[in-house]
Amino acid sequence: MNLADNARHDKDFKTAEKWAIIGVVGNLVLTAFKAFAGIVGGSSAMVADAMHSASDIIASAVVYVSLKIAKKPADEEHPFGHGKAEAISAAIVGLMLIAAGIQILRTAYASISSGSLHAPGIIALYAAITSIVVKEGMYRVTYSVGKRINSPSTIANALDHRSDAFSSIATFVGIGGAILGYPIMDPIAGGLVALFILKMGYDIVVDATNQIMDKSPEKEKVGLIKEAVLNTPGVESAHGIRMRQSGPFYLIDLDICVDKGVSLDEAHKIGDIARDNVYKALDKVYEVRVHIDPHQ
Repeated sequence: MNLADNARHDKDFKTAEKWAIIGVVGNLVLTAFKAFAGIVGGSSAMVADAMHSASDIIASAVVYVSLKIAKKPADEEHPFGHGKAEAISAAIVGLMLIAAGIQILRTAYASISSGSLHAPGIIALYAAITSIVVKEGMYRVTYSVGKRINSPSTIANALDHRSDAFSSIATFVGIGGAILGYPIMDPIAGGLVALFILKMGYDIVVDATNQIMDKSPEKEKVGLIKEAVLNTPGVESAHGIRMRQSGPFYLIDLDICVDKGVSLDEAHKIGDIARDNVYKALDKVYEVRVHIDPHQ
Protein backbone atom coordinates (compact mmCIF):
# COMPACT_ATOMS: atom_id res chain seq x y z
CA MET A 1 0.00 0.00 0.00
CA ASN A 2 1.16 3.53 -0.76
CA LEU A 3 1.04 6.59 1.51
CA ALA A 4 -2.34 7.67 0.14
CA ASP A 5 -3.80 4.23 0.92
CA ASN A 6 -2.34 4.30 4.44
CA ALA A 7 -3.85 7.74 5.09
CA ARG A 8 -7.24 6.57 3.81
CA HIS A 9 -7.14 3.42 5.94
CA ASP A 10 -6.20 5.43 9.04
CA LYS A 11 -9.21 7.65 8.37
CA ASP A 12 -11.42 4.56 7.97
CA PHE A 13 -10.28 3.17 11.32
CA LYS A 14 -10.98 6.51 13.04
CA THR A 15 -14.46 6.54 11.52
CA ALA A 16 -15.12 3.00 12.77
CA GLU A 17 -13.81 3.90 16.24
CA LYS A 18 -16.11 6.94 16.35
CA TRP A 19 -19.18 4.83 15.65
CA ALA A 20 -18.12 2.23 18.20
CA ILE A 21 -18.01 5.02 20.81
CA ILE A 22 -21.41 6.30 19.65
CA GLY A 23 -22.67 2.73 20.07
CA VAL A 24 -21.44 2.58 23.67
CA VAL A 25 -23.00 5.93 24.60
CA GLY A 26 -26.27 5.25 22.77
CA ASN A 27 -26.67 1.84 24.38
CA LEU A 28 -25.89 3.22 27.84
CA VAL A 29 -28.73 5.73 27.54
CA LEU A 30 -31.14 3.20 26.05
CA THR A 31 -30.34 0.53 28.63
CA ALA A 32 -31.03 2.91 31.51
CA PHE A 33 -34.27 4.13 29.95
CA LYS A 34 -35.56 0.67 29.03
CA ALA A 35 -34.63 -0.82 32.42
CA PHE A 36 -36.47 2.01 34.17
CA ALA A 37 -39.51 1.63 31.89
CA GLY A 38 -39.51 -2.16 32.28
CA ILE A 39 -39.33 -2.07 36.07
CA VAL A 40 -41.79 0.81 36.56
CA GLY A 41 -44.12 -0.50 33.88
CA GLY A 42 -43.87 -4.08 35.11
CA SER A 43 -42.94 -5.52 31.69
CA SER A 44 -40.78 -8.64 31.56
CA ALA A 45 -40.40 -8.17 27.80
CA MET A 46 -39.01 -4.65 28.29
CA VAL A 47 -36.65 -5.82 31.03
CA ALA A 48 -35.42 -8.51 28.62
CA ASP A 49 -35.01 -5.86 25.94
CA ALA A 50 -32.98 -3.74 28.38
CA MET A 51 -30.72 -6.75 29.04
CA HIS A 52 -30.13 -6.99 25.31
CA SER A 53 -29.11 -3.33 25.15
CA ALA A 54 -26.82 -3.86 28.15
CA SER A 55 -24.98 -6.59 26.25
CA ASP A 56 -24.69 -4.16 23.33
CA ILE A 57 -22.66 -1.79 25.53
CA ILE A 58 -20.00 -4.44 26.05
CA ALA A 59 -20.19 -5.45 22.38
CA SER A 60 -19.52 -1.90 21.19
CA ALA A 61 -16.66 -1.59 23.68
CA VAL A 62 -15.14 -4.85 22.42
CA VAL A 63 -15.38 -3.57 18.84
CA TYR A 64 -13.64 -0.33 19.81
CA VAL A 65 -10.74 -2.20 21.43
CA SER A 66 -10.42 -4.56 18.44
CA LEU A 67 -10.19 -1.60 16.05
CA LYS A 68 -7.35 -0.15 18.12
CA ILE A 69 -5.51 -3.47 17.79
CA ALA A 70 -6.37 -4.13 14.14
CA LYS A 71 -4.94 -0.85 12.88
CA LYS A 72 -1.48 -1.61 14.25
CA PRO A 73 1.07 -2.18 11.47
CA ALA A 74 2.66 -5.54 10.78
CA ASP A 75 5.62 -6.54 12.95
CA GLU A 76 7.98 -9.51 13.37
CA GLU A 77 5.48 -11.51 15.40
CA HIS A 78 2.52 -10.55 13.17
CA PRO A 79 3.90 -10.28 9.61
CA PHE A 80 0.40 -10.12 8.13
CA GLY A 81 -0.74 -7.36 10.47
CA HIS A 82 -3.31 -7.42 13.28
CA GLY A 83 -6.50 -7.41 11.21
CA LYS A 84 -7.74 -10.72 12.61
CA ALA A 85 -8.53 -8.85 15.84
CA GLU A 86 -11.68 -7.60 14.10
CA ALA A 87 -12.87 -11.12 13.28
CA ILE A 88 -12.18 -12.20 16.87
CA SER A 89 -14.17 -9.27 18.25
CA ALA A 90 -17.03 -10.05 15.85
CA ALA A 91 -17.07 -13.62 17.22
CA ILE A 92 -17.17 -12.24 20.79
CA VAL A 93 -20.13 -10.02 19.84
CA GLY A 94 -21.92 -13.06 18.41
CA LEU A 95 -21.26 -15.17 21.52
CA MET A 96 -22.52 -12.34 23.73
CA LEU A 97 -25.73 -12.21 21.70
CA ILE A 98 -26.19 -15.96 22.12
CA ALA A 99 -25.66 -15.67 25.90
CA ALA A 100 -28.13 -12.77 26.08
CA GLY A 101 -30.68 -14.73 24.04
CA ILE A 102 -30.45 -17.74 26.36
CA GLN A 103 -30.91 -15.56 29.46
CA ILE A 104 -33.90 -13.73 27.97
CA LEU A 105 -35.48 -17.07 26.99
CA ARG A 106 -35.08 -18.31 30.56
CA THR A 107 -36.67 -15.13 31.94
CA ALA A 108 -39.65 -15.45 29.59
CA TYR A 109 -40.15 -19.12 30.50
CA ALA A 110 -40.00 -18.32 34.22
CA SER A 111 -42.69 -15.63 33.83
CA ILE A 112 -45.05 -17.97 31.97
CA SER A 113 -44.49 -20.99 34.21
CA SER A 114 -44.96 -18.96 37.42
CA GLY A 115 -48.27 -17.58 36.20
CA SER A 116 -47.35 -14.06 37.32
CA LEU A 117 -48.92 -12.37 34.31
CA HIS A 118 -50.25 -8.82 34.26
CA ALA A 119 -50.63 -5.90 31.88
CA PRO A 120 -47.58 -3.61 31.88
CA GLY A 121 -47.77 0.19 32.13
CA ILE A 122 -47.88 2.50 29.12
CA ILE A 123 -44.33 3.75 29.78
CA ALA A 124 -43.00 0.37 28.63
CA LEU A 125 -44.77 0.86 25.29
CA TYR A 126 -43.19 4.31 24.84
CA ALA A 127 -39.78 2.84 25.63
CA ALA A 128 -40.25 0.17 22.94
CA ILE A 129 -41.13 2.81 20.33
CA THR A 130 -38.11 4.92 21.29
CA SER A 131 -35.81 1.90 21.07
CA ILE A 132 -37.11 0.90 17.63
CA VAL A 133 -36.47 4.36 16.17
CA VAL A 134 -33.06 4.91 17.78
CA LYS A 135 -31.63 1.43 17.16
CA GLU A 136 -32.80 1.25 13.55
CA GLY A 137 -31.13 4.61 12.94
CA MET A 138 -27.91 3.40 14.58
CA TYR A 139 -28.02 0.22 12.49
CA ARG A 140 -28.43 2.03 9.17
CA VAL A 141 -25.56 4.47 9.74
CA THR A 142 -23.19 1.94 11.35
CA TYR A 143 -23.84 -0.72 8.69
CA SER A 144 -23.24 1.82 5.92
CA VAL A 145 -19.92 2.79 7.49
CA GLY A 146 -18.95 -0.86 8.05
CA LYS A 147 -19.61 -1.82 4.43
CA ARG A 148 -17.82 1.26 3.09
CA ILE A 149 -14.63 0.58 5.06
CA ASN A 150 -15.03 -3.24 4.90
CA SER A 151 -14.81 -3.62 8.70
CA PRO A 152 -16.10 -7.01 10.01
CA SER A 153 -16.37 -5.80 13.61
CA THR A 154 -18.26 -2.63 12.64
CA ILE A 155 -20.69 -4.66 10.52
CA ALA A 156 -21.19 -7.08 13.44
CA ASN A 157 -21.85 -4.11 15.71
CA ALA A 158 -24.40 -2.77 13.22
CA LEU A 159 -26.18 -6.14 13.09
CA ASP A 160 -26.23 -6.05 16.87
CA HIS A 161 -28.06 -2.71 16.66
CA ARG A 162 -30.50 -4.20 14.12
CA SER A 163 -31.19 -7.18 16.40
CA ASP A 164 -32.06 -4.74 19.19
CA ALA A 165 -34.41 -2.84 16.86
CA PHE A 166 -36.21 -6.04 15.87
CA SER A 167 -36.34 -7.25 19.45
CA SER A 168 -37.95 -3.94 20.41
CA ILE A 169 -40.59 -4.48 17.69
CA ALA A 170 -41.42 -7.85 19.25
CA THR A 171 -41.44 -6.17 22.67
CA PHE A 172 -43.80 -3.47 21.36
CA VAL A 173 -46.23 -6.11 20.04
CA GLY A 174 -46.09 -8.08 23.29
CA ILE A 175 -46.62 -5.06 25.53
CA GLY A 176 -49.40 -3.75 23.27
CA GLY A 177 -51.16 -7.12 23.37
CA ALA A 178 -50.84 -7.29 27.15
CA ILE A 179 -52.28 -3.80 27.55
CA LEU A 180 -55.21 -4.82 25.31
CA GLY A 181 -56.06 -7.70 27.64
CA TYR A 182 -53.69 -10.54 26.75
CA PRO A 183 -50.97 -10.41 29.44
CA ILE A 184 -49.33 -13.65 28.30
CA MET A 185 -48.21 -11.86 25.14
CA ASP A 186 -45.62 -9.89 27.13
CA PRO A 187 -43.40 -12.90 28.12
CA ILE A 188 -44.14 -14.58 24.76
CA ALA A 189 -42.73 -11.50 23.06
CA GLY A 190 -39.67 -11.80 25.29
CA GLY A 191 -39.23 -15.40 24.12
CA LEU A 192 -39.51 -14.38 20.46
CA VAL A 193 -36.93 -11.68 21.07
CA ALA A 194 -34.61 -14.32 22.49
CA LEU A 195 -34.97 -16.60 19.45
CA PHE A 196 -34.20 -13.74 17.09
CA ILE A 197 -31.14 -12.75 19.11
CA LEU A 198 -29.90 -16.36 19.13
CA LYS A 199 -30.16 -16.55 15.32
CA MET A 200 -28.34 -13.23 14.88
CA GLY A 201 -25.58 -14.30 17.27
CA TYR A 202 -25.16 -17.62 15.47
CA ASP A 203 -24.82 -15.94 12.06
CA ILE A 204 -22.21 -13.50 13.36
CA VAL A 205 -20.16 -16.28 14.97
CA VAL A 206 -20.23 -18.37 11.77
CA ASP A 207 -19.11 -15.43 9.62
CA ALA A 208 -16.32 -14.49 12.05
CA THR A 209 -15.15 -18.11 12.28
CA ASN A 210 -14.96 -18.32 8.49
CA GLN A 211 -12.69 -15.27 8.47
CA ILE A 212 -10.49 -16.64 11.23
CA MET A 213 -10.23 -19.94 9.31
CA ASP A 214 -9.29 -18.02 6.13
CA LYS A 215 -12.33 -19.06 4.15
CA SER A 216 -12.03 -17.71 0.61
CA PRO A 217 -14.19 -14.59 -0.02
CA GLU A 218 -16.99 -14.64 -2.57
CA LYS A 219 -16.16 -15.91 -6.06
CA GLU A 220 -16.96 -12.51 -7.59
CA LYS A 221 -13.82 -10.99 -6.02
CA VAL A 222 -11.66 -13.91 -7.19
CA GLY A 223 -13.10 -13.41 -10.67
CA LEU A 224 -12.12 -9.72 -10.64
CA ILE A 225 -8.56 -10.67 -9.69
CA LYS A 226 -8.27 -13.25 -12.47
CA GLU A 227 -9.67 -10.83 -15.04
CA ALA A 228 -7.22 -8.10 -14.02
CA VAL A 229 -4.27 -10.48 -14.24
CA LEU A 230 -5.27 -12.00 -17.60
CA ASN A 231 -5.64 -8.50 -19.06
CA THR A 232 -1.98 -7.85 -18.27
CA PRO A 233 0.18 -7.93 -21.44
CA GLY A 234 2.55 -10.90 -21.32
CA VAL A 235 0.44 -13.04 -18.99
CA GLU A 236 -0.47 -16.29 -20.73
CA SER A 237 -2.57 -17.78 -17.93
CA ALA A 238 -3.32 -17.45 -14.20
CA HIS A 239 -4.04 -20.11 -11.60
CA GLY A 240 -3.74 -20.88 -7.89
CA ILE A 241 -5.48 -17.67 -6.86
CA ARG A 242 -5.76 -17.64 -3.08
CA MET A 243 -7.41 -14.85 -1.17
CA ARG A 244 -8.06 -14.33 2.53
CA GLN A 245 -9.38 -11.52 4.66
CA SER A 246 -7.59 -9.96 7.62
CA GLY A 247 -9.82 -7.32 9.19
CA PRO A 248 -10.82 -4.92 6.42
CA PHE A 249 -7.92 -5.99 4.18
CA TYR A 250 -7.33 -8.76 1.65
CA LEU A 251 -4.14 -10.80 1.27
CA ILE A 252 -3.74 -12.39 -2.17
CA ASP A 253 -1.43 -15.06 -3.59
CA LEU A 254 -1.50 -16.15 -7.23
CA ASP A 255 0.52 -17.84 -9.97
CA ILE A 256 0.91 -16.52 -13.49
CA CYS A 257 2.45 -18.09 -16.58
CA VAL A 258 4.55 -16.08 -19.03
CA ASP A 259 6.28 -17.07 -22.27
CA LYS A 260 9.31 -19.19 -21.39
CA GLY A 261 11.32 -17.26 -23.97
CA VAL A 262 11.23 -13.92 -22.10
CA SER A 263 14.11 -12.89 -19.86
CA LEU A 264 13.92 -13.17 -16.09
CA ASP A 265 13.95 -9.37 -15.82
CA GLU A 266 11.06 -9.04 -18.30
CA ALA A 267 9.10 -11.78 -16.51
CA HIS A 268 9.37 -9.88 -13.23
CA LYS A 269 8.24 -6.65 -14.91
CA ILE A 270 5.15 -8.50 -16.18
CA GLY A 271 4.54 -9.77 -12.63
CA ASP A 272 4.83 -6.25 -11.21
CA ILE A 273 2.28 -4.93 -13.71
CA ALA A 274 -0.07 -7.82 -12.91
CA ARG A 275 0.28 -7.01 -9.19
CA ASP A 276 -0.51 -3.33 -9.81
CA ASN A 277 -3.59 -4.31 -11.85
CA VAL A 278 -4.90 -6.37 -8.92
CA TYR A 279 -4.51 -3.37 -6.60
CA LYS A 280 -6.49 -1.28 -9.09
CA ALA A 281 -9.21 -3.91 -9.61
CA LEU A 282 -10.04 -4.47 -5.93
CA ASP A 283 -10.26 -2.14 -2.96
CA LYS A 284 -8.78 -2.89 0.46
CA VAL A 285 -5.94 -5.05 -0.87
CA TYR A 286 -3.06 -5.11 1.62
CA GLU A 287 -0.63 -7.43 -0.17
CA VAL A 288 -0.38 -9.30 -3.49
CA ARG A 289 2.23 -12.03 -3.93
CA VAL A 290 2.80 -13.14 -7.53
CA HIS A 291 4.66 -16.34 -8.42
CA ILE A 292 5.85 -16.59 -12.02
CA ASP A 293 5.98 -19.84 -14.00
CA PRO A 294 7.13 -20.42 -17.60
CA HIS A 295 4.27 -21.18 -19.98
CA GLN A 296 4.61 -24.70 -21.38
